[in-house]
Amino acid sequence: MRRIALALFVALFVLTAAAAPRTASAAPLDELNRFVGTWQSQGTFVETPYHAAGAATATTTCAWSVDGAFMICQQSVTINGTHDNELGIYTYDPATSSYRFYVVRPSQTTSETIAIAGNTIAYPYSFDDNGKAVTIRTLNIWQSADLYNWRTEYSADGGATWTLMASGTSQRR
Repeated sequence: MRRIALALFVALFVLTAAAAPRTASAAPLDELNRFVGTWQSQGTFVETPYHAAGAATATTTCAWSVDGAFMICQQSVTINGTHDNELGIYTYDPATSSYRFYVVRPSQTTSETIAIAGNTIAYPYSFDDNGKAVTIRTLNIWQSADLYNWRTEYSADGGATWTLMASGTSQRR
């Protein structure tokens, strides 16, 4: 009887361990936990060739998808008095070991590979401006679990120099 109980315990332990998520595969997605909740953002754009000067505010609410594979963020943004709604979707692709960020707007959908390194997340976006390659990046730099500073910059020289476009803060409510 004691052997059967021990065998059942070992079998139960093995089955439970096999069903539990693996730390190695869960760790990259855990990086996205920092977004859970509702965030209030404010900032200021400066005049550049790629954006007009003005104020920006946003409310962003993020939560995990039911299957835990996607961090889904609903965002309401006002820039220079113009309001927009968008949906942001974060995920991790284990096949390429990369984070992806998708933005869905009524008029457009974009997708970028983002970089997460410690307390900083970098969102790059590149485009052609009359034959000149331009990169815009937004950096989110966490000051604490509930506060990060953001800044948006552009480079027209392959990243050798960056010019400020906007900056501000985001705080979890």
